[in-house]
Amino acid sequence: MPARSCADGLLKVAARWASAAAFSAVCVGSACAWGAPVVEGAVGAATCTGCVRATGWRLSVAYPVPLGTGGLTVGPMLGYADLGTVAEGPSVQRHLRHTRGPFAGVQVALPLAEGWQAQARVGLGAWDTALVTTVHGLEAFQSSERHVGPLLGLGLSRALTPALALVASLDVGQHRFSGLPTVRPVLCSLGLAATF
Repeated sequence: MPARSCADGLLKVAARWASAAAFSAVCVGSACAWGAPVVEGAVGAATCTGCVRATGWRLSVAYPVPLGTGGLTVGPMLGYADLGTVAEGPSVQRHLRHTRGPFAGVQVALPLAEGWQAQARVGLGAWDTALVTTVHGLEAFQSSERHVGPLLGLGLSRALTPALALVASLDVGQHRFSGLPTVRPVLCSLGLAATF
């Protein structure tokens, strides 16, 4: 649809602009002062209007670049996420969508009190949405579609050791399939982040 294509185009432009802005701000001269990579894994519940009880998860690696002396960092992030399942329609005929896929973006981290850190991330995912239609509880149709869509997230971490932290996160993605309304699930998760 034209509106959907326009929205995808705007998301792609916004992501490229955000990435360019981030790197132009932190890369001075010919090189960036890369920090140690941070690998984060989290598991939780995906919630949204129409969502069935579903478990989602996210695995990512971020490459922070320090900004100044205040501990603020910004850098690229790569990962893979499972956004759970959403079900729509009456019990006679229901459409179940399950979305997962790789994503890339930018993550900003800001130290708070000692041992605490807040994170914000924005990115785009190459989502694969599988559709299963059931009639009276029996599978009648299945298909899948790929699309590009946003992933927005917030996190709060508490250091357990200098190299390991406990992280609570909220991530918003999307379930999309032709002919069905777009649904944006919120993945509420708890996990660990390791600095190498």
